[in-house]
Amino acid sequence: MTNKHQSRGTLWLGLGLAAGVAAGFTVRQRRRAFMTSPLRYAHQMRTALITGASSGIGASYARQLARAGYNLVLVARREARLQALAAELTRQYAVQAEVLVADLADPADVARVEARIAEIDNLDFLVNNAGFGTAGAFVDNEIASQDAMIRVHVTASVRLTRAALPGMLARHCGAIVNVASFVAFFPVTGSVTYSATKAYLKSFPEALYQELAGTGVRVQALCPGFTRTEFQDVNNVDKAGIPNFMWMSPESVVAQSLRDLDAARAVSVPGAGYRLLAMLCGVIPRSILYGIGRWIRRYRDTSTTPFGGFHKRTYASVSEFLDDVRYMMRNRGQIRAAMQLMDVAFRERLMLAVTQVNECRYCADFHGKLARKSGLSDDEVQQLLEGIADQCPPEEITAILYAREWAEAAGRPDPESRHTLVETYVAAKAAAIEIILRMINVGNLSGNTFDYIRYRISGQS
Repeated sequence: MTNKHQSRGTLWLGLGLAAGVAAGFTVRQRRRAFMTSPLRYAHQMRTALITGASSGIGASYARQLARAGYNLVLVARREARLQALAAELTRQYAVQAEVLVADLADPADVARVEARIAEIDNLDFLVNNAGFGTAGAFVDNEIASQDAMIRVHVTASVRLTRAALPGMLARHCGAIVNVASFVAFFPVTGSVTYSATKAYLKSFPEALYQELAGTGVRVQALCPGFTRTEFQDVNNVDKAGIPNFMWMSPESVVAQSLRDLDAARAVSVPGAGYRLLAMLCGVIPRSILYGIGRWIRRYRDTSTTPFGGFHKRTYASVSEFLDDVRYMMRNRGQIRAAMQLMDVAFRERLMLAVTQVNECRYCADFHGKLARKSGLSDDEVQQLLEGIADQCPPEEITAILYAREWAEAAGRPDPESRHTLVETYVAAKAAAIEIILRMINVGNLSGNTFDYIRYRISGQS
C-alpha cells in the first residue's frame, strides 16, 4: 500500500472514530434526557400543580399530564370551571384531581398555594400559567391593574417556584414551566406591562436552567404566539387582522412544550414560524423593531375607527386595479399639471369630499392631517368627513358637490353636473378636477381593498 493510500485510510479511520464518538455521545444525552423526562415518572403517580388551570393552556396542560398519569392540583379563581375539569379528568383518566381556588394577585392566596406545595411530597411538575392582560396605552390603564399583573405574572411565579424547588432537588427530579409569551422577544406597544412581565418570565427560567444543571430538575420558559384561548376575549384583545395561519391551538402549544422539556430546552417557542421570528428578533437592529412597534401602534389606532358593515368601494379584481395603475402612469404629465392648477387646500377639500363617500379610513386619517397642514381648521376637516361643506370657500362649493356626486356614481356623474362644472371652472380646470378625482378614487379604493383583505384573512366572515 502506498503512503498516499495509507494516509487516506488513516483519515477515514479517524473520521469514522469521531463520528462513532459523536453518535454515542448523542445517544447517551438523549437517553439521559428520556430517563429524566418528567413524563417518564408519571407511572409512579407523581403530582402536577397548574395555575390558571380553568381554561386555555392551563387546562390543556392538565389534560395532557392527566393522560400521562399525573395526579393534579388545579389552581385558578373560577371554582365551577375547576370542579368541572377535575371531574372530567378523574372520570376519563382515573387520576386524583384536587381543586384549589386562589387569586394569585392576593398575597394571602399565594401563601396558601405555597403551603399546599410544601405538603405535597411527590410534586414533580409545576406550571406557572396564571395571567391576564390589559388593552390600551400604559398611561390609560389604572395602576392597580398593572400592579396586579406584576404580582400574578412575576411575584407569584417566583414564590411558587421557590416553594417547589427544595422538594424537587431532594428527589433529584422535577419540572417547572413558566408560561411567558412571544412578546418576551419583542415588547409591543399597547401591552407595556404585559410585555415586561413576560420578558421576566423568559429570563428568570433561563438563568435558573443554568443554575440547576445536573440536578435532575428541568426548567422551561414557554413562549407561545397567538393561541386560541379565552385570553383574547376576556382581555378585550382585537383578533381582527391576525391571519389564521398565525394561530395555534393550546393543545399543540402544550405538546411542543412537553417535547422541548424532554429535550432539555430552556426556551420553548411553539411553531416553526414563531421560532424563525424569535431568531430574527435577536439579529434585527432594535431601531427597526421599534419602528415596527410604532407602526403597530398607528395601525391599532386606525383600526379602532368604527365603520358600518364594510367600506363602500373596493376593487373587485386585480385587473381593475392594474387598469387604474396604467391610467396613472399614462397620464403622469396631466396629473402633474392638474396638481399645479389647484392650490393644496382645494385639493385636500376634494380629497376629503370623495373620502367621505368612499369611507376610506386610511385616507381620512392621512389626508385629514395634510388638510390641517394646508390651513384647514379641525372643524372644517371634521365637517367634510361628515359630508358638510358649510365652511368651504364659496368658489369651491360647486367642485366639492360635484366630487361627492362623482364618487357616488363611481366616476360616471350626470352629464348635466359635468356641464355645470365646465361652466363654473372652464374646460381646462374642470378636466384637472376630474383627473384629481380619478387619482383620489384610486387611493380610496386601494386603501379599502387592503382593509378588506386584512379583514378577511383575519378569519372574519
